[in-house]
Amino acid sequence: MQLTVAREEERMKIGVVACNILQRELDKLLAAMPGIEEVVYLDGALHVSPLKMKETIRGEVNKLIGRVDVVFLGYGYCQSLKGLDQEFDIPVILPQVDDCIALLMTPERYTEEIRKEVGTWFMTPGWAEVGAEMVIKELHLDRAERYGKNPLDMARRLFTHYKRGLFIDTGVGDDAHFIAKAEEFCRDFNLTLEKTAAEPTLLAAWLEKCRQAVPHTKVQSK
Repeated sequence: MQLTVAREEERMKIGVVACNILQRELDKLLAAMPGIEEVVYLDGALHVSPLKMKETIRGEVNKLIGRVDVVFLGYGYCQSLKGLDQEFDIPVILPQVDDCIALLMTPERYTEEIRKEVGTWFMTPGWAEVGAEMVIKELHLDRAERYGKNPLDMARRLFTHYKRGLFIDTGVGDDAHFIAKAEEFCRDFNLTLEKTAAEPTLLAAWLEKCRQAVPHTKVQSK
Protein backbone atom coordinates (compact mmCIF):
# COMPACT_ATOMS: atom_id res chain seq x y z
CA MET A 1 0.00 0.00 0.00
CA GLN A 2 1.37 3.32 -0.98
CA LEU A 3 1.06 6.29 1.36
CA THR A 4 0.38 9.54 -0.44
CA VAL A 5 0.84 12.81 1.41
CA ALA A 6 -1.12 15.68 -0.08
CA ARG A 7 -0.18 19.17 0.99
CA GLU A 8 -2.82 21.87 0.62
CA GLU A 9 -2.17 25.55 0.98
CA GLU A 10 -3.95 26.85 4.00
CA ARG A 11 -4.68 30.54 4.26
CA MET A 12 -3.47 31.71 7.62
CA LYS A 13 -5.63 34.37 9.22
CA ILE A 14 -3.86 37.10 11.18
CA GLY A 15 -5.46 39.53 13.58
CA VAL A 16 -3.83 42.74 14.77
CA VAL A 17 -4.53 44.72 17.94
CA ALA A 18 -2.36 47.81 18.12
CA CYS A 19 -1.90 51.31 19.50
CA ASN A 20 -2.95 54.01 17.05
CA ILE A 21 0.39 55.74 17.69
CA LEU A 22 1.85 52.99 15.46
CA GLN A 23 -0.95 53.06 12.89
CA ARG A 24 0.95 54.74 10.07
CA GLU A 25 3.94 52.40 10.29
CA LEU A 26 1.76 49.31 10.67
CA ASP A 27 -0.62 50.23 7.85
CA LYS A 28 2.34 50.51 5.50
CA LEU A 29 3.70 47.09 6.49
CA LEU A 30 0.34 45.33 6.68
CA ALA A 31 -0.58 46.44 3.16
CA ALA A 32 2.09 44.08 1.83
CA MET A 33 1.39 41.22 4.26
CA PRO A 34 -0.95 38.38 3.22
CA GLY A 35 -3.50 36.90 5.56
CA ILE A 36 -4.52 40.02 7.47
CA GLU A 37 -8.07 39.29 8.60
CA GLU A 38 -8.84 42.09 11.05
CA VAL A 39 -7.00 45.13 12.42
CA VAL A 40 -8.07 46.94 15.59
CA TYR A 41 -6.41 50.20 16.60
CA LEU A 42 -6.84 51.37 20.19
CA ASP A 43 -6.51 54.92 21.48
CA GLY A 44 -2.96 55.85 22.48
CA ALA A 45 -4.40 57.57 25.54
CA LEU A 46 -4.82 54.10 27.10
CA HIS A 47 -1.15 54.41 28.06
CA VAL A 48 -2.28 56.77 30.81
CA SER A 49 -3.83 53.79 32.65
CA PRO A 50 -1.57 50.76 32.02
CA LEU A 51 -3.80 48.24 33.80
CA LYS A 52 -6.89 49.43 31.93
CA MET A 53 -4.89 49.19 28.71
CA LYS A 54 -3.97 45.58 29.50
CA GLU A 55 -7.58 44.65 30.20
CA THR A 56 -8.76 46.37 27.01
CA ILE A 57 -6.19 44.58 24.87
CA ARG A 58 -7.01 41.24 26.52
CA GLY A 59 -10.66 41.78 25.66
CA GLU A 60 -9.88 42.60 22.03
CA VAL A 61 -7.72 39.48 21.64
CA ASN A 62 -10.48 37.32 23.13
CA LYS A 63 -12.91 38.71 20.54
CA LEU A 64 -10.58 37.48 17.78
CA ILE A 65 -10.22 33.93 19.09
CA GLY A 66 -11.99 31.54 16.70
CA ARG A 67 -11.75 34.03 13.86
CA VAL A 68 -7.97 34.19 13.37
CA ASP A 69 -5.03 31.81 13.77
CA VAL A 70 -2.59 34.26 15.34
CA VAL A 71 -2.73 37.77 16.82
CA PHE A 72 -0.09 40.46 16.60
CA LEU A 73 0.01 43.06 19.36
CA GLY A 74 1.31 46.42 18.13
CA TYR A 75 2.83 47.39 21.46
CA GLY A 76 5.94 47.01 23.55
CA TYR A 77 5.73 46.09 27.22
CA CYS A 78 4.33 49.57 27.90
CA GLN A 79 4.50 49.18 31.70
CA SER A 80 1.90 46.40 31.99
CA LEU A 81 1.90 44.07 28.98
CA LYS A 82 4.89 41.80 29.65
CA GLY A 83 3.65 38.21 29.68
CA LEU A 84 0.24 39.03 28.19
CA ASP A 85 1.12 37.05 25.07
CA GLN A 86 1.31 33.86 27.15
CA GLU A 87 -2.29 34.06 28.42
CA PHE A 88 -4.13 32.78 25.35
CA ASP A 89 -4.83 29.46 23.65
CA ILE A 90 -3.76 30.78 20.26
CA PRO A 91 -0.37 32.25 19.34
CA VAL A 92 -0.12 35.91 20.31
CA ILE A 93 2.97 37.84 19.25
CA LEU A 94 4.04 40.72 21.49
CA PRO A 95 7.32 42.45 20.55
CA GLN A 96 9.74 41.93 23.40
CA VAL A 97 10.80 45.56 23.77
CA ASP A 98 10.03 48.24 26.33
CA ASP A 99 7.86 50.49 24.18
CA CYS A 100 7.02 51.63 20.66
CA ILE A 101 10.07 53.90 20.43
CA ALA A 102 12.37 50.92 20.94
CA LEU A 103 10.25 48.96 18.46
CA LEU A 104 10.69 51.60 15.75
CA MET A 105 14.28 52.66 16.48
CA THR A 106 15.64 49.37 17.92
CA PRO A 107 16.60 49.21 21.61
CA GLU A 108 20.24 49.87 20.76
CA ARG A 109 19.57 53.16 18.99
CA TYR A 110 17.07 54.15 21.66
CA THR A 111 19.71 53.67 24.35
CA GLU A 112 22.29 55.54 22.29
CA GLU A 113 20.03 58.59 21.96
CA ILE A 114 19.26 58.59 25.68
CA ARG A 115 22.98 58.54 26.41
CA LYS A 116 23.40 61.62 24.23
CA GLU A 117 20.74 63.45 26.22
CA VAL A 118 18.86 61.85 29.10
CA GLY A 119 16.21 64.56 28.89
CA THR A 120 14.98 63.56 25.44
CA TRP A 121 11.32 63.47 24.44
CA PHE A 122 11.01 61.07 21.49
CA MET A 123 8.50 61.84 18.75
CA THR A 124 7.57 59.39 16.03
CA PRO A 125 4.94 60.70 13.60
CA GLY A 126 2.23 59.28 15.86
CA TRP A 127 3.63 60.94 18.98
CA ALA A 128 4.17 64.23 17.14
CA GLU A 129 0.54 64.18 16.07
CA VAL A 130 -0.87 63.85 19.61
CA GLY A 131 1.62 66.42 20.95
CA ALA A 132 1.01 68.31 24.17
CA GLU A 133 -2.47 66.82 24.59
CA MET A 134 -1.00 63.40 25.36
CA VAL A 135 1.52 64.84 27.83
CA ILE A 136 -1.30 66.57 29.66
CA LYS A 137 -3.19 63.28 29.85
CA GLU A 138 -0.12 61.32 30.96
CA LEU A 139 0.47 63.80 33.77
CA HIS A 140 -3.24 63.63 34.70
CA LEU A 141 -3.63 67.37 34.20
CA ASP A 142 -6.58 67.25 31.82
CA ARG A 143 -9.02 68.15 34.63
CA ALA A 144 -7.05 71.18 35.77
CA GLU A 145 -9.36 73.58 33.92
CA ARG A 146 -12.13 72.68 36.37
CA TYR A 147 -10.05 74.36 39.05
CA GLY A 148 -9.22 77.44 37.01
CA LYS A 149 -5.73 76.31 36.01
CA ASN A 150 -4.13 76.04 32.59
CA PRO A 151 -3.14 72.38 31.95
CA LEU A 152 -0.35 73.36 29.55
CA ASP A 153 1.22 75.76 32.05
CA MET A 154 1.16 73.06 34.70
CA ALA A 155 2.65 70.53 32.26
CA ARG A 156 5.50 72.91 31.46
CA ARG A 157 6.40 73.16 35.14
CA LEU A 158 6.51 69.37 35.43
CA PHE A 159 8.42 68.94 32.18
CA THR A 160 11.55 70.89 33.03
CA HIS A 161 13.87 67.86 33.06
CA TYR A 162 13.40 67.44 29.30
CA LYS A 163 15.87 69.38 27.16
CA ARG A 164 15.63 67.91 23.67
CA GLY A 165 12.80 66.87 21.36
CA LEU A 166 13.88 64.19 18.88
CA PHE A 167 11.66 63.70 15.84
CA ILE A 168 12.03 60.25 14.26
CA ASP A 169 11.17 60.03 10.57
CA THR A 170 9.89 56.46 10.08
CA GLY A 171 9.24 56.78 6.37
CA VAL A 172 5.45 57.16 6.47
CA GLY A 173 5.44 60.39 4.48
CA ASP A 174 3.87 63.80 5.15
CA ASP A 175 7.14 64.92 6.72
CA ALA A 176 6.34 68.63 6.63
CA HIS A 177 3.17 68.08 8.66
CA PHE A 178 4.80 65.95 11.34
CA ILE A 179 7.88 68.15 11.62
CA ALA A 180 5.62 71.18 12.07
CA LYS A 181 3.84 69.31 14.87
CA ALA A 182 7.19 68.43 16.46
CA GLU A 183 8.29 72.07 16.24
CA GLU A 184 5.05 73.16 17.91
CA PHE A 185 5.61 70.68 20.73
CA CYS A 186 9.17 71.90 21.25
CA ARG A 187 7.99 75.51 21.38
CA ASP A 188 5.34 74.56 23.94
CA PHE A 189 7.91 72.93 26.21
CA ASN A 190 11.02 74.98 25.38
CA LEU A 191 12.92 72.04 23.86
CA THR A 192 15.61 72.00 21.21
CA LEU A 193 14.34 70.06 18.20
CA GLU A 194 16.58 67.50 16.54
CA LYS A 195 15.69 65.06 13.77
CA THR A 196 16.72 61.53 12.89
CA ALA A 197 15.38 58.68 10.76
CA ALA A 198 14.68 55.04 11.44
CA GLU A 199 13.43 52.21 9.24
CA PRO A 200 10.89 50.07 11.15
CA THR A 201 12.79 46.86 10.38
CA LEU A 202 12.34 45.50 13.91
CA LEU A 203 8.58 46.01 13.69
CA ALA A 204 8.61 44.16 10.36
CA ALA A 205 10.61 41.31 11.90
CA TRP A 206 8.10 40.87 14.72
CA LEU A 207 5.25 40.88 12.20
CA GLU A 208 7.03 38.14 10.29
CA LYS A 209 6.91 35.98 13.43
CA CYS A 210 3.14 35.85 12.98
CA ARG A 211 3.63 34.01 9.71
CA GLN A 212 5.86 31.52 11.50
CA ALA A 213 3.55 31.02 14.49
CA VAL A 214 1.19 28.53 12.81
CA PRO A 215 1.71 26.11 9.88
CA HIS A 216 1.23 27.44 6.39
CA THR A 217 0.07 24.04 5.19
CA LYS A 218 -2.01 21.18 6.47
CA VAL A 219 -1.03 17.56 5.85
CA GLN A 220 -3.51 14.88 4.81
CA SER A 221 -2.73 11.14 4.60
CA LYS A 222 -4.49 8.80 2.19
